[in-house]
Amino acid sequence: MARYAVVFPLIGAFAAFLAGCAVVDTGAFNRLQDEMVELKKEVAVLKTAPPPAPLLAAERADAEGIESVRKSFADMNSDFDRVRSDQLAATTRMDEARDEMQRIAARQDAQERALQEIRGNADRMKEIEKRLAALEERIGKLSPAPAAATASAPESPREWKSPEEMYEVAVGQVKGGNPKKGRETLSDFAAKYPDHKLIPNVLYWKGEAFYAEKDYENAILTFQDVVDRFPRGEKAPDAMYKQGLSFLALKDKKNARILLDLVPKKYPKSKAAEMAKKKLKEIR
Repeated sequence: MARYAVVFPLIGAFAAFLAGCAVVDTGAFNRLQDEMVELKKEVAVLKTAPPPAPLLAAERADAEGIESVRKSFADMNSDFDRVRSDQLAATTRMDEARDEMQRIAARQDAQERALQEIRGNADRMKEIEKRLAALEERIGKLSPAPAAATASAPESPREWKSPEEMYEVAVGQVKGGNPKKGRETLSDFAAKYPDHKLIPNVLYWKGEAFYAEKDYENAILTFQDVVDRFPRGEKAPDAMYKQGLSFLALKDKKNARILLDLVPKKYPKSKAAEMAKKKLKEIR
Protein backbone atom coordinates (compact mmCIF):
# COMPACT_ATOMS: atom_id res chain seq x y z
CA MET A 1 0.00 0.00 0.00
CA ALA A 2 2.81 2.22 0.90
CA ARG A 3 4.30 1.51 -2.49
CA TYR A 4 1.06 2.43 -4.10
CA ALA A 5 0.95 5.51 -1.96
CA VAL A 6 4.18 6.58 -3.47
CA VAL A 7 3.35 5.55 -7.00
CA PHE A 8 0.08 7.35 -7.17
CA PRO A 9 1.54 10.72 -6.36
CA LEU A 10 4.20 10.11 -9.02
CA ILE A 11 1.58 9.16 -11.50
CA GLY A 12 -0.29 12.26 -10.61
CA ALA A 13 2.76 14.40 -11.00
CA PHE A 14 3.57 12.79 -14.32
CA ALA A 15 0.02 13.35 -15.46
CA ALA A 16 0.26 16.93 -14.44
CA PHE A 17 3.54 17.19 -16.31
CA LEU A 18 1.97 15.69 -19.34
CA ALA A 19 -0.94 18.00 -19.02
CA GLY A 20 1.54 20.97 -18.85
CA CYS A 21 3.35 19.70 -21.86
CA ALA A 22 0.07 19.39 -23.64
CA VAL A 23 -0.70 22.99 -22.80
CA VAL A 24 2.76 24.06 -23.96
CA ASP A 25 2.49 22.06 -27.16
CA THR A 26 -0.93 23.49 -27.85
CA GLY A 27 0.46 27.12 -27.67
CA ALA A 28 3.41 26.34 -29.93
CA PHE A 29 1.14 24.70 -32.40
CA ASN A 30 -1.09 27.75 -32.46
CA ARG A 31 1.90 29.97 -33.10
CA LEU A 32 3.08 27.72 -35.86
CA GLN A 33 -0.36 27.74 -37.31
CA ASP A 34 -0.45 31.55 -37.21
CA GLU A 35 2.94 31.70 -38.90
CA MET A 36 1.69 29.35 -41.59
CA VAL A 37 -1.29 31.58 -42.16
CA GLU A 38 1.01 34.63 -42.48
CA LEU A 39 3.26 32.77 -44.87
CA LYS A 40 0.26 31.75 -46.96
CA LYS A 41 -0.87 35.38 -47.04
CA GLU A 42 2.59 36.52 -48.19
CA VAL A 43 2.64 33.86 -50.87
CA ALA A 44 -0.83 34.95 -51.99
CA VAL A 45 0.38 38.58 -52.12
CA LEU A 46 3.43 37.56 -54.10
CA LYS A 47 1.24 35.61 -56.50
CA THR A 48 -1.09 38.55 -57.03
CA ALA A 49 1.77 41.12 -57.38
CA PRO A 50 2.70 42.19 -60.99
CA PRO A 51 5.63 40.29 -62.47
CA PRO A 52 9.00 41.99 -62.39
CA ALA A 53 9.46 41.78 -66.15
CA PRO A 54 7.12 44.69 -66.97
CA LEU A 55 8.99 46.84 -64.46
CA LEU A 56 12.21 46.10 -66.27
CA ALA A 57 10.55 46.93 -69.58
CA ALA A 58 9.27 50.19 -68.15
CA GLU A 59 12.71 51.04 -66.87
CA ARG A 60 14.15 50.15 -70.27
CA ALA A 61 11.49 52.30 -71.90
CA ASP A 62 12.40 55.16 -69.58
CA ALA A 63 16.06 54.68 -70.38
CA GLU A 64 15.29 54.62 -74.07
CA GLY A 65 13.17 57.74 -73.65
CA ILE A 66 16.00 59.50 -71.85
CA GLU A 67 18.43 58.41 -74.57
CA SER A 68 15.99 59.62 -77.22
CA VAL A 69 15.72 62.98 -75.44
CA ARG A 70 19.50 63.19 -75.26
CA LYS A 71 19.78 62.37 -78.98
CA SER A 72 17.11 64.93 -79.81
CA PHE A 73 18.93 67.51 -77.73
CA ALA A 74 22.19 66.67 -79.48
CA ASP A 75 20.45 66.93 -82.84
CA MET A 76 19.01 70.28 -81.82
CA ASN A 77 22.48 71.50 -80.84
CA SER A 78 23.83 70.25 -84.15
CA ASP A 79 21.01 72.00 -86.03
CA PHE A 80 21.63 75.17 -84.04
CA ASP A 81 25.35 75.06 -84.86
CA ARG A 82 24.55 74.49 -88.53
CA VAL A 83 22.05 77.35 -88.57
CA ARG A 84 24.59 79.59 -86.85
CA SER A 85 27.24 78.61 -89.39
CA ASP A 86 24.81 79.29 -92.23
CA GLN A 87 23.97 82.64 -90.69
CA LEU A 88 27.64 83.55 -90.39
CA ALA A 89 28.24 82.49 -94.00
CA ALA A 90 25.22 84.50 -95.14
CA THR A 91 26.46 87.51 -93.18
CA THR A 92 29.89 87.15 -94.77
CA ARG A 93 28.33 86.94 -98.23
CA MET A 94 26.23 90.01 -97.49
CA ASP A 95 29.33 91.92 -96.38
CA GLU A 96 31.17 90.84 -99.53
CA ALA A 97 28.19 91.83 -101.67
CA ARG A 98 28.03 95.21 -99.92
CA ASP A 99 31.76 95.75 -100.49
CA GLU A 100 31.39 94.77 -104.14
CA MET A 101 28.47 97.18 -104.54
CA GLN A 102 30.59 99.94 -103.02
CA ARG A 103 33.43 99.12 -105.42
CA ILE A 104 31.02 99.12 -108.36
CA ALA A 105 29.60 102.46 -107.23
CA ALA A 106 33.14 103.87 -106.93
CA ARG A 107 34.00 102.63 -110.41
CA GLN A 108 30.80 104.12 -111.77
CA ASP A 109 31.65 107.45 -110.14
CA ALA A 110 35.16 107.31 -111.61
CA GLN A 111 33.77 106.44 -115.03
CA GLU A 112 31.27 109.27 -114.79
CA ARG A 113 34.03 111.71 -113.87
CA ALA A 114 36.18 110.37 -116.70
CA LEU A 115 33.26 110.74 -119.10
CA GLN A 116 32.66 114.30 -117.98
CA GLU A 117 36.38 115.01 -118.40
CA ILE A 118 36.31 113.49 -121.89
CA ARG A 119 33.33 115.63 -122.77
CA GLY A 120 35.11 118.68 -121.43
CA ASN A 121 38.24 117.77 -123.37
CA ALA A 122 36.15 117.24 -126.50
CA ASP A 123 34.70 120.72 -126.12
CA ARG A 124 38.19 122.11 -125.62
CA MET A 125 39.50 120.26 -128.65
CA LYS A 126 36.65 121.64 -130.76
CA GLU A 127 37.61 125.11 -129.65
CA ILE A 128 41.26 124.40 -130.49
CA GLU A 129 40.26 123.00 -133.88
CA LYS A 130 38.35 126.19 -134.61
CA ARG A 131 41.43 128.14 -133.61
CA LEU A 132 43.61 125.97 -135.86
CA ALA A 133 41.20 126.41 -138.77
CA ALA A 134 41.36 130.18 -138.29
CA LEU A 135 45.14 129.98 -138.21
CA GLU A 136 45.19 127.97 -141.43
CA GLU A 137 42.96 130.55 -143.07
CA ARG A 138 45.22 133.38 -141.92
CA ILE A 139 48.31 131.55 -143.13
CA GLY A 140 46.68 130.97 -146.52
CA LYS A 141 45.94 134.65 -146.86
CA LEU A 142 49.38 135.72 -145.72
CA SER A 143 51.35 133.30 -147.91
CA PRO A 144 53.68 135.33 -150.17
CA ALA A 145 53.62 134.96 -153.89
CA PRO A 146 56.17 132.58 -155.34
CA ALA A 147 59.54 134.25 -155.56
CA ALA A 148 60.89 134.98 -158.97
CA ALA A 149 63.43 132.58 -160.21
CA THR A 150 66.92 133.89 -159.77
CA ALA A 151 69.48 133.88 -162.46
CA SER A 152 71.73 131.65 -160.49
CA ALA A 153 71.38 127.95 -160.89
CA PRO A 154 69.49 126.10 -158.09
CA GLU A 155 71.57 124.42 -155.47
CA SER A 156 72.04 120.77 -156.22
CA PRO A 157 70.50 118.45 -153.65
CA ARG A 158 72.86 116.88 -151.19
CA GLU A 159 73.48 113.17 -151.28
CA TRP A 160 72.76 111.49 -147.96
CA LYS A 161 74.37 108.28 -146.83
CA SER A 162 71.25 107.21 -144.93
CA PRO A 163 67.89 108.57 -143.70
CA GLU A 164 69.33 108.70 -140.22
CA GLU A 165 72.16 110.98 -141.38
CA MET A 166 69.66 113.26 -143.10
CA TYR A 167 67.58 113.44 -139.91
CA GLU A 168 70.56 114.13 -137.65
CA VAL A 169 71.83 116.93 -139.92
CA ALA A 170 68.35 118.52 -140.07
CA VAL A 171 67.90 118.45 -136.29
CA GLY A 172 71.40 119.88 -135.88
CA GLN A 173 70.46 122.73 -138.20
CA VAL A 174 67.34 123.52 -136.17
CA LYS A 175 69.25 123.45 -132.89
CA GLY A 176 72.28 125.22 -134.35
CA GLY A 177 70.56 128.45 -135.36
CA ASN A 178 69.46 127.65 -138.89
CA PRO A 179 65.85 126.53 -138.32
CA LYS A 180 64.75 127.42 -141.84
CA LYS A 181 67.37 125.21 -143.44
CA GLY A 182 66.65 122.44 -140.95
CA ARG A 183 62.92 122.69 -141.63
CA GLU A 184 63.54 122.37 -145.38
CA THR A 185 65.70 119.31 -144.83
CA LEU A 186 63.02 117.79 -142.60
CA SER A 187 60.37 118.47 -145.25
CA ASP A 188 62.57 116.70 -147.81
CA PHE A 189 62.95 113.79 -145.43
CA ALA A 190 59.16 113.49 -144.97
CA ALA A 191 58.66 113.56 -148.75
CA LYS A 192 61.40 111.01 -149.43
CA TYR A 193 60.70 108.63 -146.51
CA PRO A 194 56.98 109.05 -145.62
CA ASP A 195 56.76 105.70 -143.80
CA HIS A 196 60.05 105.87 -141.92
CA LYS A 197 60.01 105.23 -138.18
CA LEU A 198 61.53 108.67 -137.59
CA ILE A 199 58.57 110.52 -139.13
CA PRO A 200 57.03 111.45 -135.71
CA ASN A 201 60.37 113.01 -134.71
CA VAL A 202 60.72 114.69 -138.10
CA LEU A 203 57.33 116.35 -137.75
CA TYR A 204 58.06 117.39 -134.19
CA TRP A 205 61.36 119.05 -135.10
CA LYS A 206 59.71 120.71 -138.04
CA GLY A 207 57.32 122.28 -135.53
CA GLU A 208 60.33 123.27 -133.41
CA ALA A 209 61.79 124.95 -136.46
CA PHE A 210 58.63 127.03 -136.97
CA TYR A 211 58.68 127.86 -133.26
CA ALA A 212 62.30 128.98 -133.48
CA GLU A 213 61.36 131.17 -136.45
CA LYS A 214 58.54 132.65 -134.32
CA ASP A 215 56.05 131.33 -136.83
CA TYR A 216 53.78 130.18 -134.03
CA GLU A 217 50.72 129.56 -136.19
CA ASN A 218 52.56 127.02 -138.36
CA ALA A 219 54.23 125.60 -135.27
CA ILE A 220 50.81 124.94 -133.71
CA LEU A 221 49.56 123.23 -136.90
CA THR A 222 52.70 121.09 -137.23
CA PHE A 223 52.61 120.03 -133.58
CA GLN A 224 48.93 119.17 -134.01
CA ASP A 225 49.92 116.91 -136.90
CA VAL A 226 52.16 114.99 -134.50
CA VAL A 227 49.36 114.63 -131.92
CA ASP A 228 46.77 113.59 -134.51
CA ARG A 229 48.90 111.07 -136.41
CA PHE A 230 50.91 109.64 -133.52
CA PRO A 231 48.88 110.17 -130.32
CA ARG A 232 50.68 107.34 -128.53
CA GLY A 233 54.15 108.26 -129.77
CA GLU A 234 56.82 109.55 -127.43
CA LYS A 235 56.78 112.96 -129.11
CA ALA A 236 53.02 113.55 -128.67
CA PRO A 237 53.30 114.95 -125.09
CA ASP A 238 56.12 117.30 -126.11
CA ALA A 239 54.20 118.43 -129.19
CA MET A 240 51.09 119.25 -127.13
CA TYR A 241 53.22 121.11 -124.58
CA LYS A 242 54.89 123.19 -127.32
CA GLN A 243 51.42 123.96 -128.74
CA GLY A 244 50.56 125.49 -125.39
CA LEU A 245 53.73 127.57 -125.47
CA SER A 246 52.95 128.66 -129.02
CA PHE A 247 49.48 129.88 -128.01
CA LEU A 248 51.09 131.62 -125.06
CA ALA A 249 53.54 133.35 -127.42
CA LEU A 250 50.51 134.55 -129.41
CA LYS A 251 49.10 136.07 -126.17
CA ASP A 252 46.27 133.53 -126.30
CA LYS A 253 46.32 132.46 -122.65
CA LYS A 254 42.92 130.80 -122.85
CA ASN A 255 43.94 128.16 -125.39
CA ALA A 256 47.40 127.97 -123.84
CA ARG A 257 45.82 126.98 -120.50
CA ILE A 258 43.55 124.44 -122.22
CA LEU A 259 46.48 122.65 -123.86
CA LEU A 260 48.83 122.85 -120.89
CA ASP A 261 46.09 121.48 -118.66
CA LEU A 262 45.43 118.68 -121.13
CA VAL A 263 49.04 117.43 -121.21
CA PRO A 264 49.15 115.90 -117.68
CA LYS A 265 45.68 114.46 -118.14
CA LYS A 266 46.49 112.65 -121.37
CA TYR A 267 50.14 111.89 -120.62
CA PRO A 268 50.46 111.88 -116.81
CA LYS A 269 53.76 109.98 -116.73
CA SER A 270 55.57 112.12 -119.28
CA LYS A 271 58.21 114.74 -118.59
CA ALA A 272 56.10 117.21 -120.57
CA ALA A 273 53.32 116.78 -117.99
CA GLU A 274 55.56 118.12 -115.22
CA MET A 275 56.69 121.05 -117.38
CA ALA A 276 53.06 121.83 -118.27
CA LYS A 277 52.05 121.88 -114.59
CA LYS A 278 54.90 124.24 -113.80
CA LYS A 279 54.04 126.54 -116.70
CA LEU A 280 50.38 126.64 -115.67
CA LYS A 281 51.37 127.93 -112.24
CA GLU A 282 53.37 130.70 -113.90
CA ILE A 283 50.58 132.02 -116.11
CA ARG A 284 47.70 131.86 -113.64
